Amino acid sequence: MSIDFSGKVVIITGSSSGIGQAAAILFAKSGASVTIHGRSEEGLKKTKDLILESGGKKENIHSVQGEITDPTVQKELIEETAKVFGRIDILINNAGGAFRNDRDQRSMESLDYCLNLNLKAPIALTELAIPYLEKTKGCIINTSAPGGQKPYPIIAYASISKAGLDHFARNYAAILAPKGIRINNLSPGLTDTPAINGRFKDMEKMAKFFISQIPFGRMAKSEEMAEFMAFIASEKASYMTGQIITVDGGLLIHSPTIKFD
Repeated sequence: MSIDFSGKVVIITGSSSGIGQAAAILFAKSGASVTIHGRSEEGLKKTKDLILESGGKKENIHSVQGEITDPTVQKELIEETAKVFGRIDILINNAGGAFRNDRDQRSMESLDYCLNLNLKAPIALTELAIPYLEKTKGCIINTSAPGGQKPYPIIAYASISKAGLDHFARNYAAILAPKGIRINNLSPGLTDTPAINGRFKDMEKMAKFFISQIPFGRMAKSEEMAEFMAFIASEKASYMTGQIITVDGGLLIHSPTIKFD
């Protein structure tokens, strides 16, 4: 799919790897100026290098490093982007996570981590970006997860926070529509990213379990999710707001069947 984003300015949190990185490359290839963000300096350099290799221009890339839950970093992302590029058209709240460690998934520390990262940070960034998006009649995309619609007890707090993120999109769609701002969530199924590939000791076991529940029998590629982000952000989706777009290979509709002799 080819969409022209020339003249548009995009902020993508969590773009030092995975889906965010793929999205940054795609938007830049499509002509947009892009603010990339992540905690890893090495990861941000890799994203920048890949953008340049794909034909993006150095002057159309801005980088902000730091924890997305840090109010100072949130402010830098919005204000620096507006200062460097003169406008903001698209905010992609992509940074997220399932848990801080693999010890106690139901500790209050884990709950705070998931809510702060997956819900409070996107809300805070959205509020900061609204004055700029109102001027451009821009849009917001949040990266959710199927756990927002279906219980996953092994990552309960992450699922709860994503359910909150989904309802955030629905509520803010109604709030922001009069301002001409759209907000939608992309809910990716299991995607082949560094977080899946061995970041936590149980991830491989979890990945195998989830793949067994996917009718297509495979993980998605980050580039597939980036394509959906581009569509949702484009004028082709100009009449869509408050929606949760699930792209999961059939995970949510998986229904085990009885095998008869």
